[in-house]
Amino acid sequence: MKVKTIIKILIITIFSLSFISCEDNKKEVKEIKFTPSLPMPEWDEANSKKIWNVYKNWHDAKKDPVPAMKIGYEYSEKLHDYEKALAWYKYADSMIALGENSYFACYALQKLKRYDEAISWCKKAIDLKWDKALPLLATVYEDNKKYDEAIKYYKQSYNKTKDGLSANNLGYLYSSKIKDYKEAEKWYKKAIESDYKEAYQNISNFYYDKLNNKIKASAYAIATIGKIYNISSVIKLLKDDMKIPNEIIKKGYELQLNSPDFPIKYKGGLESLK
Repeated sequence: MKVKTIIKILIITIFSLSFISCEDNKKEVKEIKFTPSLPMPEWDEANSKKIWNVYKNWHDAKKDPVPAMKIGYEYSEKLHDYEKALAWYKYADSMIALGENSYFACYALQKLKRYDEAISWCKKAIDLKWDKALPLLATVYEDNKKYDEAIKYYKQSYNKTKDGLSANNLGYLYSSKIKDYKEAEKWYKKAIESDYKEAYQNISNFYYDKLNNKIKASAYAIATIGKIYNISSVIKLLKDDMKIPNEIIKKGYELQLNSPDFPIKYKGGLESLK
């Protein structure tokens, strides 16, 4: 089974768009109003109630990019209406360019398969110091089958943040698209070093499918018992799905128990093999 991790999009920060002036030891909060250069998306009677938690701030969004961005985010993540999400992101951007907003616009365009536009918005987010756009840009290139560019940005992301997701996705790319198994193994291991839990299943599948190394496939699956998966699901995978004999599974158990390559280990018994 080939596993590709899809990046999940979350609102990470809330931007502060006010300033404080001090006079006679008193603080006065003044609200900054932005002037958009694009027309505001029209009131959406059909969908407003579905996302009322943010749509109730429609009037605030007229001259504030943050509520506008949040409305776009709800269209994207709750309603999966990426065209309307994009309209709100563009409207917010017409007030002020924000890295997070550009990142969301890139994602919406990726979902719409408008890859050239997505690349432009992701690069804009990166220019605005929003580093989370690096792995997203890599996935856009990957979706567009531009694997060299995808590898370039996954590596930039990993070198900058040591994120396990980028390392894992590099392992997948090298394994399934580039067919460079040495590099695939290296990057899956880096993902594991970065505590990216899904990499254990992926490297187990990699050893089984690509290298026919059933001992290591067993070892990486067994290491997850009790920490990621339960024992019954792991044993079912190894015995029923992969058809690995008991004696090989036991060798995998010993390998993960004694090798320094495994940051997590399963030290319990394997009674369910009987």
